[in-house]
Amino acid sequence: MTSAPKLYLLDGSSYIYRAYYGVRDVATSNGMPTNAVFGFTRMLLTLLQEDRPEYLAVVFDPPREATFRREIYPEYKANRDAMPEDLLPQIPFIRKVLLALNIPALEAPGFEADDVIATLARRYAAEGVEVTVVTGDKDLLQIVNDRISLLDTMKEKRSGPQEVLERFGVPPELVADVLGLAGDSADNIPGVPGIGEKTASELVRRFGSLEEVLQWRSMVSGKQRRGNLRIHADQARLSKVLATVRYDVPLDIPLAALQRQSPNLTELIPLLRELEFANLEVAFTPPPVGVVEIYSDGSGRESGPGGYGVILRYGEHEKELSGFEPASTSQRMELTAAIRGLEALTSRKRVRLLSDSQYLVRGMSEWLPGWIRAGRLESPEALRNQDLWQRLAALSTDHEIIWEWVRGHAGNHFNERCDRLAKRAADEGIKAVEKEALAAAAAKTAGEHAREEQALRVPVETVHQAAAAVRGDLQFKADDDGQLLLC
Repeated sequence: MTSAPKLYLLDGSSYIYRAYYGVRDVATSNGMPTNAVFGFTRMLLTLLQEDRPEYLAVVFDPPREATFRREIYPEYKANRDAMPEDLLPQIPFIRKVLLALNIPALEAPGFEADDVIATLARRYAAEGVEVTVVTGDKDLLQIVNDRISLLDTMKEKRSGPQEVLERFGVPPELVADVLGLAGDSADNIPGVPGIGEKTASELVRRFGSLEEVLQWRSMVSGKQRRGNLRIHADQARLSKVLATVRYDVPLDIPLAALQRQSPNLTELIPLLRELEFANLEVAFTPPPVGVVEIYSDGSGRESGPGGYGVILRYGEHEKELSGFEPASTSQRMELTAAIRGLEALTSRKRVRLLSDSQYLVRGMSEWLPGWIRAGRLESPEALRNQDLWQRLAALSTDHEIIWEWVRGHAGNHFNERCDRLAKRAADEGIKAVEKEALAAAAAKTAGEHAREEQALRVPVETVHQAAAAVRGDLQFKADDDGQLLLC
């Protein structure tokens, strides 16, 4: 059975501002600020390589003054500051990065990015496409359904209908009703004074919609609240209009036009060099012909648990590996990561193995020959982690390997990805172990209770036999009507 096509729609403005405020003090040698470009490109690269969308577009807002919401309510988003001066000159470079990556950049005059995203998401979802909207904007939770989800990459959280219900207390189609009553300070949507999001959620859940709340306001508790609902009814209706995304943006884009394409490296690499993004240049540059690059990293504590992450790159191909051990030191996980990467190779290869573990790299490139000459590799208990060093020594003869050390947490894209893979594997492993332990404890408790009940349970037949057994050699007194007095 063929899986549904996967489309990712990225909220460009949300991404840009997250990048701008999330990465600071990055500039070229001549002083040009590049923090937003760097953060945006790095987050986009992570999305491309970890989620691997089949179809992708980045959607931008027009100037806020040129939207229909500003026409019907001039104060809409009027509380927001102008774009920071050092961000403004970075926007053209972000668009150049997208152009070099062959990623479509979309916008529609008069409409916000949310409206474009909502229109395309609903259209393609109706055609059977699985749509992921990449944003941190809560307003877009109103478009979620079984085929449309929101992905907040900063929190690594994906939201479907159940998550929307947990967040707002109402299903996605009523989110705009809640925002209409509560307002939204971020967008300067007024709502109804004195009604916050929690109260708005309770009212919409109770009455069914904003209009129903206004119609039955006499049943709402609190004299002032009832008065505000009466006085500000039209303001609430306007607020709902402002908070409701549009699904009718006139944008005719076939899905095929959004299909993911390979980057245009002849444009991208010179651009990254101009921006002085050396680490990102490495991330986008394929390994040399005939060479497999293996990035490996381990994560663990002295007594465990531990996880490992590995990325193999060959030409334009890439593969991720990760795993978990309940009791393992961080050193063992570093060695295990390299072993798993080398074991994934099915034939002899030229390999660059890169790790931020000096223990691994120095061990294989400097210490191993001395261990072999001194016989320590094979002498029982002569080396810590001897079993892993032996395995690495055997694997190193199967391939032509260059061992390279990279500085950890210094911006190397693949090293950071391996670190996330290792930690994620450790966390998931811990949860799995805890779940198994809880299940085993529950089963043990249930077994003990069953045994206790079995020990206390007296067979019915035994009770009847005991009650009916009367020894013929015993004499019992009888009462006046002849019944025996047994006690």
